Amino acid sequence: MTHRMFYRLSRDSGQEVRLTVWFVLALALGPMVFPTPVLAQKIGNNSCVEPGACPGNTGSIKNNSCNADAACAFNDAAIGNNSCNGPEACLASGNTINNNSCNGQSACVENSGVVGNSSCVGSAACSDNTGVVGNNSCRGDGACGTNDGTIGNNACVGIAACRNNSGNIGSGQCIGDHVCENNAANKP
Repeated sequence: MTHRMFYRLSRDSGQEVRLTVWFVLALALGPMVFPTPVLAQKIGNNSCVEPGACPGNTGSIKNNSCNADAACAFNDAAIGNNSCNGPEACLASGNTINNNSCNGQSACVENSGVVGNSSCVGSAACSDNTGVVGNNSCRGDGACGTNDGTIGNNACVGIAACRNNSGNIGSGQCIGDHVCENNAANKP
């Protein structure tokens, strides 16, 4: 192989390498420059009206909900009417929240349990909750924070009434401040 032939091949090879590098970079960095569009979510009337209320939301939100700073940021759950109103009320929430629920600062932040109607009302009422919460339950500041058990209807009403609970609480149980805090037993 003559010197000229080798030079021509190495020069062409260098161009291929440069093109390959550019192609790989375009594939790797393309999603950052041209992000994948998020599917449009159904947002009800008077919901997510404040700037910064719902960034990263992928769940459907009904009327008059998610109104405050980061109220439903990074939420991927269905939110009912008149719910999740308060700063970071349903931040990173991941399960269904029914009507008139999760109202208050950080009321249901990082909640992963289903929340019934008119439940989890108060500051951090159901933050980090993983259990199912019935209707009209977990009402009061910190009422069911870090709860892992199932809460029946009209239960766990009061400040920290069932905070750190891991037992199942029946309907109408644990009414009053701190009455079932750190509970591990089932209360039918």
